[in-house]
Amino acid sequence: MKLKIIFSAIIIFSTVTTAQYNGGIGSGGISGTSTAVTLSAFLQGPYSGGTMTTTLNTNNFIPLSQPYSAAPWNYTGDETVASIPTGVVDWVLVELRRNTADSSTVQKRACFILNDGTIVDLDGSSPVNFYKAGDISSYYVVIRHRNHLAVMSANSLSLTSSLSGSYLIGGNSEYDFSTAQTQAFGTNPMLDLLGNGTAFGLWTGDANGDGVVKFNLANNDRLLIYNRIGNGGFNATASGYYPEDFNLDGVVKFNLSNNDRLLIYNVIGNAGFNVTRPTQVPN
Repeated sequence: MKLKIIFSAIIIFSTVTTAQYNGGIGSGGISGTSTAVTLSAFLQGPYSGGTMTTTLNTNNFIPLSQPYSAAPWNYTGDETVASIPTGVVDWVLVELRRNTADSSTVQKRACFILNDGTIVDLDGSSPVNFYKAGDISSYYVVIRHRNHLAVMSANSLSLTSSLSGSYLIGGNSEYDFSTAQTQAFGTNPMLDLLGNGTAFGLWTGDANGDGVVKFNLANNDRLLIYNRIGNGGFNATASGYYPEDFNLDGVVKFNLSNNDRLLIYNVIGNAGFNVTRPTQVPN
């Protein structure tokens, strides 16, 4: 089942044959039959008409190695591919927590999100696998993207182990972030994508990955856009794989139609320069 979130996400646990893949905390390179975590989601920025743009991919902007090694993520996984699979929108980072606190994080994996919302392993099609993390069976699931506000499941998800304790599995569980704000942890953690309460998704606009979308404060995301285009004036642009590219079209824009600056202002609710929108995922 595909989930609809613009970072809307359904989480399904189903039995599959695992694929060989390279690296990551809690990742493995073991072939065998297990039940793996199948996620699906939409990012607000690249979403349009039920799907997401793959412009970063078609323009060869997406890096071959996971982009979350730097601060603030400091993820040490070594996920690398020889080429970016067809249909990939970008890299995402998925983590499991024992409870709601960041300090309870036990595993992370960098993986891909496809244009239909499916989150997959490095081969571009397999579900994401995790090793068993101790002897508990319930975990909160967090989904992160480099310039969208993270979301976390409102409740812990029940998981058990298979393959002699090697992998985390779940028994036909399903979790859909997109159906209501209360599906994600916190207060108004997601965007009402269609404005009618039928689909919710992950907010865009967090250029520095600090978990807060800011329009006109010190160290703000709006200023980062202007710095990226080299202070070249409102209509200057910069093409490439940049965190200030909030709609993932491969171009950072400050004051053109469909521009990245306007996306930030919309995310804070057109409420004034000094308003902010923080992620609801606890630190």
